[in-house]
Amino acid sequence: MEQHEHATGAGEARGRTGTGRAGGAGQLTAQPSADLYPAAQALAARLAEASPEAAHDLFTAAFGLYGARHFGGALDPDDPTPAGTSWWHGPTAHHSAALRTRPLHYRRGRRDAAGQGANGPLGTAGRHRKPERPPGSAEPAVAVERRTAARLLLAHPLVTDTGPHAAGFPLIHRHADWLAERFQRVLGYRLTVAARHARLRKAPMPGRALEGFTPASYACLVLALGALADGRAPDLDQPQALAVLRDWQVVDRDRDGAPTVDRELAAALAPASALPAAGPELTVRRLLVETPVVLLDELSPAERDWLLRGRAAEAALFAEFLGLQTEVRAEGVALLDPADELTDLALPGTDTLAQAALLLVRQLVEELRPLPEDTAPPAVLIPDALIDGALGDVTDDHGLRAGWSPEYLADRPAFRRDVLALLERMGLIAPAGRAWLLRAPAARYAPEADPEPVTGPGRHSRPPDRRAPDVEGPGRPG
Repeated sequence: MEQHEHATGAGEARGRTGTGRAGGAGQLTAQPSADLYPAAQALAARLAEASPEAAHDLFTAAFGLYGARHFGGALDPDDPTPAGTSWWHGPTAHHSAALRTRPLHYRRGRRDAAGQGANGPLGTAGRHRKPERPPGSAEPAVAVERRTAARLLLAHPLVTDTGPHAAGFPLIHRHADWLAERFQRVLGYRLTVAARHARLRKAPMPGRALEGFTPASYACLVLALGALADGRAPDLDQPQALAVLRDWQVVDRDRDGAPTVDRELAAALAPASALPAAGPELTVRRLLVETPVVLLDELSPAERDWLLRGRAAEAALFAEFLGLQTEVRAEGVALLDPADELTDLALPGTDTLAQAALLLVRQLVEELRPLPEDTAPPAVLIPDALIDGALGDVTDDHGLRAGWSPEYLADRPAFRRDVLALLERMGLIAPAGRAWLLRAPAARYAPEADPEPVTGPGRHSRPPDRRAPDVEGPGRPG
């Protein structure tokens, strides 16, 4: 069966669920084939009445169309770190923010000269393929294909044969039975593979909202999707909703520019029955696979016990299934993607927010990292003034020369808000009422501590250093 599928390409395999998309495209007012609109009305009413945060969570729970989120950077196999090592004092995974330049006469902070970490710069491997393997470790082609397909689905739960990830669709189609069984057994997810689309239905996950959406725009999107699936004319008075439907390829235009709709895809995207309740095993696995880091103190006792007992077996499972490496520290566990691609957010990254966020978190760690002889907590409180001062320092030092967004440089409150939001979404900081906590994994992006701290140069948060400056030449990477 496997050889036949491999030879013939994407053909419908037995046991697969889904109605298929062949012949599914038609005009926006095509005749109805299902009665999905009443359910869409009910969900839209709940979304419209919800608070913004509740609407985000309700939509994510109903659709589960979010991408996985992981730190990049391969572990160094020649320098294993004991599992009991704290992130605060362990090796770092990154040298510094990916800046295009460093300001002239930039003076080193107190830990710039420390060791830059065992792992070196993050990889820049191609999109959605298996991470590089060492020479002599050849693997069967079928295992490579399955891993590639699984990674693609985890990153993009909706894949079509004509969309931006169409090149990977034949692999998903070819291995649909295996993928459906594996996603169901490992994560409790439902995979539907039809003739022209694949849709992975994920479990609810907080913090995976559609950017810029409000309760009203969520409601509009759900109503429009239900109408299209039911053969009705949709009411698209929210441009955001129309943009999402186009992104999902439910709505398109034909060669003459006339609007068309793929009703079968719209029906496949409609919310279905909820996934079964998850116990400790599935709950922890989903957190590991979908989020950058899992801290032990944020798990229930049963979840924590299960993770501590089974972390070795889980590490082997996720390496084989998804090509992810397991980083175990005293405070928790993170699954890393050596290819630096299985994530919907990039940190480190090259845009303004990513660069500023990494430089900010580096300064915060330098100021707040516990001493090696002290107890290492999973998180420490960040003084609010320290955030403003440190962000002012890195903006003055790097903003203009690194070509940061003029809009952000002119609007510091918005800059602060969005930088902190990125760090929160990557799990490096967490809200604590009106304050913020710096989480231990943030230290993986800061240099190791020097034995004797040196006062830094920033004018916003620290007094000026009146000693002879330690000057670096222009353009030196930081």
